Amino acid sequence: MREPEPETIARARDGDLEAFESLVRAYQADVWRFAYHLTSDRTLADDVTQEGFLHAFRAIGRYRGESKFTSWLLRIVRNCAIDAYRKVRRETPDAMDQDMPARAGVAVPGPAVDRLRLVAAMRRLPMSLREPFVVIEVLGFNYQEASTILGLKLGTLKSRMHRARAELIRTLGDEEAAGEV
Repeated sequence: MREPEPETIARARDGDLEAFESLVRAYQADVWRFAYHLTSDRTLADDVTQEGFLHAFRAIGRYRGESKFTSWLLRIVRNCAIDAYRKVRRETPDAMDQDMPARAGVAVPGPAVDRLRLVAAMRRLPMSLREPFVVIEVLGFNYQEASTILGLKLGTLKSRMHRARAELIRTLGDEEAAGEV
């Protein structure tokens, strides 16, 4: 993710709605993708994205640039996703743990099948492993930035990334061994 121009952030902090709107336009797709990978639900990702930008709008005046803007924004979105997850979990147990619908009889090219398998395997990761994996491998943040976004110590983050990768390799390997590919 590219960082916004400092002038745009300064104008947004000063209450310039057009500046904040340009931030929303620039980061909406990445924020939605992050929310979707955390929630595994398109509608919920829409809600989390909207809620995240609303919280960011309310808090932009307090953003002081101590961390990257994108790190600050994704931390807000992550907190909104956690709140949404807790709410959905209270209302419908296991609602967030549904696997992708079966695609029986649908011919999908090889790379698309691999991508679907990876996404399904990611959804089965516990949230503590899924979050770092998404921030680093999907969104492309480095470990230091991910540490800031997720509020984790660097060593903890590295350990979780190692466990996430090992779990994904194991899951995908088990599927191949079972002939599910």
